[in-house]
This record gives sequence, C-alpha cells and structure tokens, in this order.
Amino acid sequence: MADKRQNIPEDMTVTEASAYWDVASVADHTTRIVEFEYSPDDHITVVAVAAALAKELEQRAQANGVSVETLVNLWIQEKLTAVPF
Repeated sequence: MADKRQNIPEDMTVTEASAYWDVASVADHTTRIVEFEYSPDDHITVVAVAAALAKELEQRAQANGVSVETLVNLWIQEKLTAVPF
C-alpha cells in the first residue's frame, strides 16, 4: 500500500493544486501546516444573482479558467471603464 504522505509538489499551478487537494488530506501533512491571519484590504460586498445567471457565470468562468468572482469583477470593471458616469 502506498504511503498517503507524499511530498507536496512545490511549483503547482492553481489548477494542479486544486486537483491535488481534491484527493489529498491536510491531515496527512500536519508538519506542513502553517497558521496565518487574513484580513482583506478591500471591503467585500455580496450581491444576489439570479440562479440562471449564476449558472451561466460559473460555466463562463470555468471555460476561461478563472473563478466566478474574478470574472464578475473583470466584467464590472470593463463596464465601468467603458460607460462614462
């Protein structure tokens, strides 16, 4: 039986890391756990989106290899830049 405590690859892409942690467990890497605090610099606002729009956003974000949050922020920034106030 293979040891589950493999070495964690050091130079993973976000996609590779996601795939790795889908099958790996943090419990198998207790010596590599680092505790830290996170305080976002920007204020985050949650906006309700209709279910059909959310599904379309998820599909488009996945097709572009980005998160839904990144896609939405890029699109909003593009729109705000294109349309004068």
